[in-house]
Amino acid sequence: MLTSFFGNSRPVNFLLLAAFILIGYTVSVFFGSEIQIDLQSVSAHLILSAISVFSMLLLNFIVTKNKLTKLNTLAVLFYSSFMVMLPVIFVEDNIVVANFFLLLAFRRIVSLRKDTNSSKKILDASVWITVASLFYFWSFLFFIPLWIAIIQKPNTSFKQVLIPITGFLAVILINTAFQLLVNNSIDWLFEWKDSISLDFSIYNNAKTLLPATVIIGFFIWTGIWKLFMLPTIPFNERSSHLLTLYIGAISFVIALAAPEKTGAEFLFVLAPLSIITTNYFEKKSKNHDALEFWFKEILLWVVVVFACVFLFGVVFE
Repeated sequence: MLTSFFGNSRPVNFLLLAAFILIGYTVSVFFGSEIQIDLQSVSAHLILSAISVFSMLLLNFIVTKNKLTKLNTLAVLFYSSFMVMLPVIFVEDNIVVANFFLLLAFRRIVSLRKDTNSSKKILDASVWITVASLFYFWSFLFFIPLWIAIIQKPNTSFKQVLIPITGFLAVILINTAFQLLVNNSIDWLFEWKDSISLDFSIYNNAKTLLPATVIIGFFIWTGIWKLFMLPTIPFNERSSHLLTLYIGAISFVIALAAPEKTGAEFLFVLAPLSIITTNYFEKKSKNHDALEFWFKEILLWVVVVFACVFLFGVVFE
């Protein structure tokens, strides 16, 4: 049973999920895009596939370190399955890289509830968010949950509220200097901002619409459930779970703001969604209802099977 197998944290679980992501990446690249066989292209694909796997491991580190879920691998199972469910993700290089940097920022943001090295954490998060925005402009909206985390953390000072501006300006100045040295131009500043596309015609395609519907369905369902469950969470842990909801909401806005809708933009939603969905699966009824157990088991199988179906649908297009 999947809930039992991934209900604990073992090295074999991570090996299986890493292999799942690598298979998803390979199938997507070979059958979903035009691939060039040269040193530069192969190197880029190796790096991007490694980033995809490392993002899964980074998510596990975030949830384990901050106790956002129990000690299991359900969160990374959902993350990997949702990712593979939308194979177009793997051919959108900028989104994959931007999401990785936002996960690094996510790690720092949720750790702010522990009031140690706060200034360093805030600076790190602001730097990672700004770097992510160089690849995907609307990533800068992640500054909103960062400021929320700063305000709600213990012993907040006015100086700490201003630190994100410092991190933002530092990255902008370094990138401007780099562009001047390499290209003798600062045109990137004027080309940096992306427009917001309202063209959702890509979702008329079943291969994008169905996975997106599954992800949005989980997002709405488990998000509402989480809101109602907040009062039952111990007060000292509640801020982290509330912050996960904020990050999920902002991530959804970041996805909607995509300058070109391909379906890959849903990658930004997957980390907070996987955490919230795992919380739902971990919650047991007082009577340990067998019907609830089998409902969750079937639901988990549906997610994994859908991921395989949508992935290998790319092969037969």
